[in-house]
Amino acid sequence: MTIQIVVTFDLVPERLAPTLAAFQELARHTRREVGALRFDVFRSEAEEHTVVLVEDWADQEAIDLHMKQEYTRAFLAAVDGAFRTPARVHRLAEIGG
Repeated sequence: MTIQIVVTFDLVPERLAPTLAAFQELARHTRREVGALRFDVFRSEAEEHTVVLVEDWADQEAIDLHMKQEYTRAFLAAVDGAFRTPARVHRLAEIGG
């Protein structure tokens, strides 16, 4: 069974454009990873400063490898201070599964 994760971010309005660009760059690289089955970045239509990641990973090893990538570290450095609140990470479990 794969690992599905949804992460929401509340962006600082003044950092919106560069942070969205950083998310796009991260997604471009991440989608090339063998264990990344899905890595999509969305912007909320209801809350313009909210970004949502929808991820699907082959296994925990793929996630661990992703977090060690240079482009992931570069993304984290680029968005340092760009969020009004800590990211909300939701690791999903199927109901009844």
